[in-house]
Amino acid sequence: MLLLVWRAFGDAIDSGHPADVIASLCAAVGLVWFAVCAVPLWVSDVREHRLPNRWTLLLVVGGVVTLGTATLLATDGSELAGRALRMVLAGLVYAAVLFVLHLATRGGMGMGDVKLAAGLGVYTGWLSWDGLLAAVVFGFLIGGLVALMLVAVRRATRSTQIAFGPSMMVGALVPLMLMEAG
Repeated sequence: MLLLVWRAFGDAIDSGHPADVIASLCAAVGLVWFAVCAVPLWVSDVREHRLPNRWTLLLVVGGVVTLGTATLLATDGSELAGRALRMVLAGLVYAAVLFVLHLATRGGMGMGDVKLAAGLGVYTGWLSWDGLLAAVVFGFLIGGLVALMLVAVRRATRSTQIAFGPSMMVGALVPLMLMEAG
C-alpha cells in the first residue's frame, strides 16, 4: 500500500488532476491513521490482553473515511479508484472469520481480536483480496511463532493467554508496506 500510495501520488502530480492529488493524500493520511491506532492497541493488548473498543472503532472508522474518500475522489483512470466495496467486504470477511474462531475456541480468540480484524480487513482489503489473505496468513504464522518461542523458553504453557492483536497487526503490515495493488 505504501508503494501504491507513493506511485499514485507521483502519477497524480504528473497528471495535474487535483482530485487525484487529494485522493493520494487521503490514502497517505489513512496509513498514518493506521499507525496512530496501532500503537495504543498494541500496548493495551500486550499489557492487559485487551483491545479497547474505542481504538478498534477508530481504526475501522478512520480507515473507511480516509481510504473511502481516497477511492471516491480518485478519477476513473487512477489506481486508487474502485476500491470502496472490496474494502468494506474485506473488513466484514476478516471479522466474520475471527468471530467463527471465537465461537469455535469458546472465547480463546477474544472479541477484541474480532473487532480488530474488521479494521485490519478494511485496510488490507482496500489494497486487494490478496492483501487481505496475506494479512490473515501472516498474522496466524507470526502468532504461532510467538507462541512456540514463548513455550520453548518456558515463558508460556499450552494454557497461557497470549496477546494475538500484535501478531495480527504485524501480519497486516506486511501487505500494507510491501504488496502492490491488485
